[in-house]
Amino acid sequence: MITPIPEVCRALATQLASFQALLLAAAGVHKLIGRHRLRTAAHEFAGVPRRLAPFAVAALAGTECAASLLLWIPQSRAAGAALAVLLWGGYWLLMLRAIAADRREVDCGCSFGAAHGPLGTYQAVRNAALAALAALVAGVCARYGAELISTAQILAAVALLALYVALDQAMALQPPRAGVVQ
Repeated sequence: MITPIPEVCRALATQLASFQALLLAAAGVHKLIGRHRLRTAAHEFAGVPRRLAPFAVAALAGTECAASLLLWIPQSRAAGAALAVLLWGGYWLLMLRAIAADRREVDCGCSFGAAHGPLGTYQAVRNAALAALAALVAGVCARYGAELISTAQILAAVALLALYVALDQAMALQPPRAGVVQ
């Protein structure tokens, strides 16, 4: 059996942490900027009563920003990653619930752009993967510790975030139906 090299594990966890930190910060800001859309999503997607939706959106935005901040700091990275696991896992469970109830057209509020596609395999796998990556970061940090995020890792995280957003928008596009002219 090959023993993992702690330096490689820490470098990978640091890169993943910087990407997740940027994504969580963007998600938190997105909730504040698009709060009207997100209030509707909180009510229709998550089942939060309308009168409590503004508070739920604000609490989620704050929690996402807190997780982001914790991920940037090596001493708190494991805690930030654990919080990210709870966030991504919670969203994943809400998606599975909506899909199981055949409410695929509901807006989960998780798309940064204007395009919104029906909930399906892509969204469920995306959130499960984000939760798994955060769990990996938490596990590596707990076992090997954490290191400072370098400038190169921040730039790579920005590139990963751009790819993530582009993929998200591409997956939201609806393919043309046979015989339908648009």
